[in-house]
Amino acid sequence: MATLVVSLPGVHVAGATSSSSLDDAAEKAAQAAEEGRKVLIVGEGAWRAAEEAWRILDRGGGNSLLVWGLDTLEARLAGVTLEAAVAARVSLIEWLRPGEAGLRASTGKKLARRDLLRSGPVAVFQAVDTPIVTEPEACSRLGNCRLCLEACPYNALDGKPPRADPYRCTGCGLCTSFCPVGILEHAAAGDDPAWRYIGLLGAQGPGYLVLLCRNDAAGMLDALRSVDGLPRTVFLPLTCPGQAGLRLLLAAWGAGLTPVYACSSGAVKSCGVEAFEKYLETVVADYARLTRVKPVFAPGSGELLKALQAEPHLGSVSVESRAVWRAAVEALKARLPETRVETSTPLLGLATVDPDRCTLCGACANTCPTAALGLVEDEEGSRLVFYPDRCAPCMLCVEACPEDAITVSYTVDPGILARDGIILHREEVARCRVCGKPVGPLRMIKTVEARLRAAGAPQAAIDKLYLCTECKQKAALGLISLRNEQE
Repeated sequence: MATLVVSLPGVHVAGATSSSSLDDAAEKAAQAAEEGRKVLIVGEGAWRAAEEAWRILDRGGGNSLLVWGLDTLEARLAGVTLEAAVAARVSLIEWLRPGEAGLRASTGKKLARRDLLRSGPVAVFQAVDTPIVTEPEACSRLGNCRLCLEACPYNALDGKPPRADPYRCTGCGLCTSFCPVGILEHAAAGDDPAWRYIGLLGAQGPGYLVLLCRNDAAGMLDALRSVDGLPRTVFLPLTCPGQAGLRLLLAAWGAGLTPVYACSSGAVKSCGVEAFEKYLETVVADYARLTRVKPVFAPGSGELLKALQAEPHLGSVSVESRAVWRAAVEALKARLPETRVETSTPLLGLATVDPDRCTLCGACANTCPTAALGLVEDEEGSRLVFYPDRCAPCMLCVEACPEDAITVSYTVDPGILARDGIILHREEVARCRVCGKPVGPLRMIKTVEARLRAAGAPQAAIDKLYLCTECKQKAALGLISLRNEQE
């Protein structure tokens, strides 16, 4: 079902359902959400109406994550028309999957008799913005990856692909920041949808990206309403600002938007102090080291106003990709860090090879899903080439290597990232003993030969290692004699 847009009095939005008051808008939004429909309330005070809709839904066990707001002030500060802001916010909501959020029974919930009579046992439940694996098959291919499970301070994830326990999950977002391939998103938040949303607004700095806790949105925006002269500001509503991962922060940095976290201390406690502290130590620390920009934290409306009254200093660079990870990498390449940075979160990988172990068999290159590794074979020999701006550190190459020759670290090295490709290892090529064509890396063939001899393989099988494909076929048909050729 398409998102229902409910307009507040004094606002005209094409195709929207009009309302006579904030309470009327809340009732209409709650009714639509009870039917499983996504809702956007638009107008001055939209988040106040959304809060009332959440209360109605909460009393009946409905999913409050289906209801969102868009204040007219948000459009004005973003520098776009209200129609453009509505289109962008609707697109963001459509990209999200709040209907798949987890549910948990709230034992401390106070319910009126009429709520129980109206909704039945469902009234005791509440929605939790749990993480969702968007590509289960891709997750399963990362066989040994447990980064998201290990990142969660509340042990809320289990299994492969992981599933969240709604009784432990707080929706803090830490797990999504540690997925190396970006396929773990929250039901009501995601770096890729958020970046596409920013793109629809045409947001370019200098300006601010306010990562806005939606529970604090009404109060924060009301405090800014009468203030003039604020810089361009994009508001991104989230169930927890910690759901903004390093990829999104860097992509926004490339667009010239400085992050501002607008979240009250009460909201931080609901998501978990442990999660907040770990987010500061990992995602925020990585961002600061890579960009030399310190994010601003605004635990109240006064602090938010003060942050936005400061002159933004970031300009934008050429970032064209609509995929958030590529946009983040493009931003880094355009503004290389001054020194090598070891990150806590898996943003980019740096591959290294042990030359004494690597046989250039090509297993790592064949496994790499982003073509960050390539095996080149020509008249000059065989070589393994690494493309540093393509490596999402999934570690599949490490698992695939039969010689344990390759390692990958979470590293952004400006000297390496600036290059188009680097040779990790090269070997002399073995040539066909019949026609002289290249057969493959000499070290790899000698390694296979040694293993065949140790296994007691016949000499004929070993001789075939040194034949090209065409000559192997001729030998199988009896058109050439290996013994004669060797003589």
